[in-house]
Amino acid sequence: SFRPNASSSAWYNGYQRIVISYDNGESWTDPIYIFDAKHTFDNGCWEPQLIELPSGEIHCYFANENDYTSSSEQCISMCRSFDKGLTWSEPVKVSFRSGTRDGMPVAIITDNGEIAVIIEDNGWPSYKWSFRATVVRCSLEDNWSETILADSPNREIIFANDEDKQYISAAPYLRKLHTGETIASWQGNHGGRSSSYLNMFVAVGNEDARNFSHVTEPFSRSETEHALWNSVSVIGDGSVLAVASLGGATAGNSIYTKKGWPKQYFDANFGTPTIDGVNTKDGYTYKYARQVYMGQYTGTRATADFLWDNDNLYFTVLVSDSDVYTDLVDNDGVTFSIDTKGASDQYPQEGIYKMFFDANGTVTNFKYGSNNRWVATDTPEDINYSIKINKTYYTIEAAIPWKVLGLESAPVDNDMRVNIAVNRKESSIETENLPETTALASWTWFWFKLNPAPDSSIETIAAENNTVTAITAAGRLHVSSREEIASLSLHSLSGALLHSATRCGTSHSFPIPATGIGVLHVTTADGQTFSKKIAF
Repeated sequence: SFRPNASSSAWYNGYQRIVISYDNGESWTDPIYIFDAKHTFDNGCWEPQLIELPSGEIHCYFANENDYTSSSEQCISMCRSFDKGLTWSEPVKVSFRSGTRDGMPVAIITDNGEIAVIIEDNGWPSYKWSFRATVVRCSLEDNWSETILADSPNREIIFANDEDKQYISAAPYLRKLHTGETIASWQGNHGGRSSSYLNMFVAVGNEDARNFSHVTEPFSRSETEHALWNSVSVIGDGSVLAVASLGGATAGNSIYTKKGWPKQYFDANFGTPTIDGVNTKDGYTYKYARQVYMGQYTGTRATADFLWDNDNLYFTVLVSDSDVYTDLVDNDGVTFSIDTKGASDQYPQEGIYKMFFDANGTVTNFKYGSNNRWVATDTPEDINYSIKINKTYYTIEAAIPWKVLGLESAPVDNDMRVNIAVNRKESSIETENLPETTALASWTWFWFKLNPAPDSSIETIAAENNTVTAITAAGRLHVSSREEIASLSLHSLSGALLHSATRCGTSHSFPIPATGIGVLHVTTADGQTFSKKIAF
């Protein structure tokens, strides 16, 4: 994309071009024509982005001022190619709001068969700041047969509640997760940040690119710094790479990246670790005990994980902190909360508990829920807690007996929820919770489940960098992996397909469809493939 400026002559129009590589980027074709706009800055074309439809048709979306030479208006246009990018159609007008500027398009194809394009729209009425991240959409069959105008039901602001009306959300970006859900980023001042210096924010939406929530801030910035011109990319292992230009009022800009891991829920495998303050890499449910990642707000990185057995729930946290306070009233440490019965209430109820693992090695602030309030009680002596403090981090390990949580046995079948909060002591206590959770309201906490314990039938499929485990229990086959499972299939020895699934996260469970011996095939998101005969 060429960006004209005030000195550009008629020989240098704003334009969109494409180059193609047939050898994985070793060499490239000459530029291929897509579209030309005017040569003046006010009448150019900007911000191209490509997608390929299932039919093989390629779309190039861009912001287009070319049709509005006598105004400051702008629309989103799209050119099509039916020959893998060698030739391109005339532009189709995708979206337009009269008197304003639809801009910066990024398109995806959703799992429900729609083309969803996130744009910045500065025409929404009653919003304090101008640009708002907005999704325009059509079905694959419709394929932009009509322009999405201001009053179209296919134009939706991604946040529309009263609180968000004061926040800007410009320069948006949209991608699809391996689970089919969507993830959006933007630059703005969400959550009370001042409008002087804008930061990058990320939110997760459903498979339709709607209902965006769980807003996070990948780059921890001060009020005099910014993270701008952002994007997100979903990479092979299912994680998300955030990219932004970071700078400040006086400092120059530099491009930074940060990796994130989307989670639908937390889970715990069956196992019994040694409670010694050392969360060994193979002992917990996830690789290196890194199921939970925190620290995007305070900058204090923390990772956490879980295990369970018939007697205890096991909880471990590693917190990066080079100055650990252990001798004050308010110390460093971690609060763990659990809703054992899935009450999912606005206030604490029966079956909800919380406790603080103080960096001084004690468990304090043990409380249980009752009739909309927390009730303080003596900390049960049965909780086994160990902490190791090093120069740059500290590690917590704890065994919490089920009976301490009011349960006679492990609640394998319960829908539970958990919350984690990390205290960082500097000049005052800073507390970071899991994104968009509220300490009192368990309905905002993350879903949590116990993966079934193995019975006499258990198979482990090992490779150099991963382990896939298949467990037969209670008439079901439970498959778990250290890495995200991209696809899974079970065949009989005769070759008949008994079960298949894609984008399974790190675990997948299904009823055993027959008895006998079959072949389990698992492909993980990092490209590894596992095959194993399984008795079921």
